Amino acid sequence: MSHSWLQRKRKGELIDLAQKAGVPDVERYLKDELVDLLEDRLNSHETSFAKHPNFRDFYGRSGSPVKRERSSPEVLAVTKSRRRTLIKAPSEEPILNDYTSAGASALVTRTPRAVSRRVSQVVSEVDFPASPAQLAEVADQSFQAVKQKTTELWDRTRIDYFKEVVRENASSVATIQTLILVLEAAGLQLNTLQTMPTIRVGDTISNWTNSEYLFVPDFLALLTSDWWAPATLWSLTNLVLPLVFSYFFNLTLRSNTNRKTTDRQYPADPLTFNILKAILAYSAYRIPTSPVSMVGEPGSVQLYNLGWGPFSEQTVGVVRNNVPGGYHGLQIGAVVGILVSLYDAALKK
Repeated sequence: MSHSWLQRKRKGELIDLAQKAGVPDVERYLKDELVDLLEDRLNSHETSFAKHPNFRDFYGRSGSPVKRERSSPEVLAVTKSRRRTLIKAPSEEPILNDYTSAGASALVTRTPRAVSRRVSQVVSEVDFPASPAQLAEVADQSFQAVKQKTTELWDRTRIDYFKEVVRENASSVATIQTLILVLEAAGLQLNTLQTMPTIRVGDTISNWTNSEYLFVPDFLALLTSDWWAPATLWSLTNLVLPLVFSYFFNLTLRSNTNRKTTDRQYPADPLTFNILKAILAYSAYRIPTSPVSMVGEPGSVQLYNLGWGPFSEQTVGVVRNNVPGGYHGLQIGAVVGILVSLYDAALKK
């Protein structure tokens, strides 16, 4: 039969027949679809393909369905002179049986059809458990999103910018020297400027501060010599005299005569500044000691004047005892300044 004849063909043979029959886009059809399309095409264009050698078996085995309907009467009546005999046309049960067997074989050998769009939509809507790879991908995407958001918030704070500004300004000899002087001055003022109670605080604050009154600096002491004398002595020995001397004896000017640039010059030589600061601290704040060989000998008592120039012994003692580290703290600050100055000069060579 025509259907079984097409069904027994391979898919490649069906594609060739469909192309010869003029069926478009034959590559995208399944085998069963090609069989149906070819059968419809050949039945509807019998006059065009009946004489074609490739389709001769299709029409020769079963003929056109239209001719089959016209040439197969259901009942043939034959009349004779004496009696009438009815002769039935050949039964078409064998044909049906052939079709049934062909259909059964087609069901067995039929290629599965593609899943319909509705079924694919239903399957896509079902919430199947995710695979470990998908979970890892989702976790990585979430981590990247959080990382990007955190980076944006951090950039908005401009902490990196201010950190670089502070680092650039702090990485210099002048900044380190200024920091040493500020520590010395702050320690001196905190220990010499007395405080006085002003107002009574509540019980909560008093329990936290262990004091019933709020203490503020006694600014009236700024009008007395008890504050001005130590402040003036420290300013002369640690700031004014070393700064003036290092300004005029600036060795960085002579070291840059060949190249007229300012990257290696300072208004005041930091090395000279710290050397003179150490000398003045030694001369003003050192406590003289008697030689060990003279200890215990009668008549070996020596009197030392612990003042310095116009400043009394009491004023010198106030500076020596209230600067952080005392006399040794002043010398340590000067030594640190000398080392930093030498290191900076070596880097600029």
